[in-house]
Amino acid sequence: MKSRDLSDLFKVGETVLVEYTGTSRPELFLYHLVTSSGLPVVIDDVLDTYYEFYTRLKVSGVDVTPLEDVRVIKMGGTRDVGKVLGRLNISKYIISEKEYMAIIKQIGEYPFLNPVLGVHKLVLLGNILENMNIVKMVSNYVGNKERVAFYFINKNVILKHSPPLLDLLEEVATSVIEVTDSGIIVKKSIKNGAGGKIISLFLNQDSR
Repeated sequence: MKSRDLSDLFKVGETVLVEYTGTSRPELFLYHLVTSSGLPVVIDDVLDTYYEFYTRLKVSGVDVTPLEDVRVIKMGGTRDVGKVLGRLNISKYIISEKEYMAIIKQIGEYPFLNPVLGVHKLVLLGNILENMNIVKMVSNYVGNKERVAFYFINKNVILKHSPPLLDLLEEVATSVIEVTDSGIIVKKSIKNGAGGKIISLFLNQDSR
């Protein structure tokens, strides 16, 4: 499969788990989502993860202008990229869902694409009970027809800190994909026959 086929894999209301490691390049997949989606994009940025993705793309020579126009909800951190809709403080790990929903209401365009970057950083900050709240939060939004959510996680971080959490997140997600050097591996999908496929991921030469 080619990267253009990605848009056919996911439906409105889905929650997609995007797994990667410290040596893979999840920023390429994020760039593809932002530049190829026909939906408005709103990024949840946990502790400056969006800035990290943005910087790696910029250093590699990619035209990052599209990323600078994306709407962003900041969850902790101090480095801004994109048009910041609002900020949520991370105090003792807790994020106020009420404050989050108040910011979401500003969007006014539905459905929207919602990449969530840096969830694994929250896992590092939390204890077992708090990490279970992450699973509950993800589960609560499954089937929400206002968005398509993509939760980007460094799976090695979670496996070293809280191994059972990865299985729980994979279970509640409607689709699970992994970003590798070979491309994107579809590990789980609600689309029949999609599981196990590898999708090549490349940037159009005009983006460089």
